[in-house]
Amino acid sequence: MSELPRVALIITGGTIDSVGKDRLDLAWYIEAGKRLNTGELLDQLPELKSIARVEEVPFRRLPSHALVDKDWLDMVQTIHSIFDENRADGIVITHGTNTIEETAYFLTLTLKTDKPVVLVGSMRPSSAISADGYLNLLNAVRVAADPNSRGRGALLAMNDTIYGGRDVTKTATYRVQAFQGRDLGPLGYADADGKVIYFHRLEKKHTLDTEFEVRKLQSLPRVDVVVSYVGADGAMIDAAVAAGAKGIISAATGAGRPTPAEDEAFDRACKKGVVVCIGTRVGSGRVVRSPGLIRRGIVASDNLQPWKARLLLALALTKTKDPDEIQRMFDTY
Repeated sequence: MSELPRVALIITGGTIDSVGKDRLDLAWYIEAGKRLNTGELLDQLPELKSIARVEEVPFRRLPSHALVDKDWLDMVQTIHSIFDENRADGIVITHGTNTIEETAYFLTLTLKTDKPVVLVGSMRPSSAISADGYLNLLNAVRVAADPNSRGRGALLAMNDTIYGGRDVTKTATYRVQAFQGRDLGPLGYADADGKVIYFHRLEKKHTLDTEFEVRKLQSLPRVDVVVSYVGADGAMIDAAVAAGAKGIISAATGAGRPTPAEDEAFDRACKKGVVVCIGTRVGSGRVVRSPGLIRRGIVASDNLQPWKARLLLALALTKTKDPDEIQRMFDTY
């Protein structure tokens, strides 16, 4: 009988290894400040031994809303070192759900491997009644161990469902079905019979086919997100420029409509060399680059959520400041 696949497990924290004050603590467990000890999450899942040979790899543990760009850069280095040393056939990363979609997209854009990298989290802490993290983790290992998961970019496995890192987003604060791919749906499922089933794949370029190389970077250019609303002026935009932003994402209304005062501030920012990208606060659908945006030298975000557009713009700015070139990247990735 052939040996089981090798899966490296990088635990970064989040709800999945949090411990509440009791089994009904489903909301304030973060304030308890308790986590499972090293190895304890794996100890709760002896069933994994029939699926893969799992090795836990040390990494810093912190809430996902506490991550900074340097954590992503270090994560990329850790993933590559595991694969370069041939220590695993796939990798699972446990992660807090608040920003898991951003990490998944960043890895989709920056990893130079076709081996499976699967992010997983939970909506209930490990101590809760009906904690979802244990089955989520088991399914994530199944996905990472499956040869059919290769070449699909970074994946997210939650609630029996497999999403591409580019398209997935969190849509609820506490529900276990919080994650969706609003425009394009899931890629497949880790189903109840133990099988991993895919139905389609990401068509946008990713991983080995991207132009981004971050392994020698120590930081990323500053890119800020400004949310539009009735009566919004240019104060936040001017403040972002003053703070040193190299790029600004507009989470605009509708199909990409900032207020008139914001538009004036964006034009001021462009004149100072800041790259502006217009997105939407709506939650799904494309923002297209109109003739007016082209004349003003402003980029459109396609259907990326503003926080994902932020990281693509930051990566683009490591290559160029030309709005037309950056628009090509938004159309490509």
